[in-house]
Amino acid sequence: MDWILKSQKKLDEKLLNRLKSVQSNTSQKSDPIPLLIRLTNEAKAKKITDLCSLTAAEKETHNISEIHFLAGRIKLENIRKLADHADVAMLHLDAPVKASLDVATPSVGGSYAKNAFGLTGKGVTIAVLDTGIHPHPDFVQPVNRIVEFVDFVQGRTTPYDDNGHGTHCAGCAAGNGIASGGKYVSPAPEATLVGVKVLNATGDGSVSTVIAGINYCIQNKARLNIKIMNLSLGVEAYTSYINDPLAQACESAFNAGILVIAAAGNSGPDGKVNSPGIHPRVLTVGAIDDRDTVSLSDDIKAAYTSVGPTIDGLLKPDLFVPGSNITAPISPNSTLTFQYPGLLVLNGQYMKISGTSMATGLCSGAAALMLQAYPSYSPQRIKLIMLQTIQVFNNENEARLLLQEVFKLTTSQ
Repeated sequence: MDWILKSQKKLDEKLLNRLKSVQSNTSQKSDPIPLLIRLTNEAKAKKITDLCSLTAAEKETHNISEIHFLAGRIKLENIRKLADHADVAMLHLDAPVKASLDVATPSVGGSYAKNAFGLTGKGVTIAVLDTGIHPHPDFVQPVNRIVEFVDFVQGRTTPYDDNGHGTHCAGCAAGNGIASGGKYVSPAPEATLVGVKVLNATGDGSVSTVIAGINYCIQNKARLNIKIMNLSLGVEAYTSYINDPLAQACESAFNAGILVIAAAGNSGPDGKVNSPGIHPRVLTVGAIDDRDTVSLSDDIKAAYTSVGPTIDGLLKPDLFVPGSNITAPISPNSTLTFQYPGLLVLNGQYMKISGTSMATGLCSGAAALMLQAYPSYSPQRIKLIMLQTIQVFNNENEARLLLQEVFKLTTSQ
């Protein structure tokens, strides 16, 4: 117990509590713990075995040393050694992460942008870090816009989505509506997509797996022209964004020139905003209920949306976008289709569901239109312009992304 107390400055709160519990329970002392290791900027270590020797029961699960993270399943004695190592900045428990249009698209301004400016998201790539992506007709016809797929869960090489959540979020952003005869069209129907599977069939994953997906996007940004990262997922935030590993990984993506858009979470007004949405550089999205009308006058903030302030006192979400009863593509024979068959639309090609995840997808599609119009704009500039729409629409029911106002603002920049 003494070493745990002496090392607590290097142990996050959840890991500290876990270690105290294990230390007092003899039967658990030999069990490996899912660990996320944040390296110092000066660290020479490139893998966990550079820091300590691993037993047969231990293993490195993710090597993300480019952005100073390693992950593995590590026993108590080796955690002690890691806490003493000069190359280690912080140790975190590798926490679990969860997955958090016909009417919604015109209300967010997508139809306006297409009609007034001819914008469809063409030339902009959105990376969707989620449960995967199904090659739905809305993505692959008349041309395949899924330009790459990578699977950090099962290692498969062809696009699939065994849960359905990722396909729906991708559809909110960039579905072209071809399977619905043009009825369910997203804001950016010609944007290209990269499917990054970081969550499993039940919509669950780990912080380290999501960070591995973020690192992949950074590494392949130039090759795939990744401009936007859609993170319709989250983990409970219990520390400052300065110490939060997922928030810090998103900062690395932002600094690399990728606009990071994340869901606030679905815990309601009394719930905390999820990480990575706690980071000030992340564009954090809440949901509104547009009451299935294009008119703004009856819109209300969705009761399920998590609302700040964050631990750091930041007011979040940044924007509110339609997120209730959104119809978008779904993956057949996936978890969501089995759990909620009554929500399927058009012979199971689409599903109508709600959440800040859906709002995040719509926001990513809207951002793609801006980046098509202004490809040289930085993530910071795009985010600031979007936030200016809140100043234009100041009351609570209208604190939302309206592309009409966005494009008025961008033309005056």
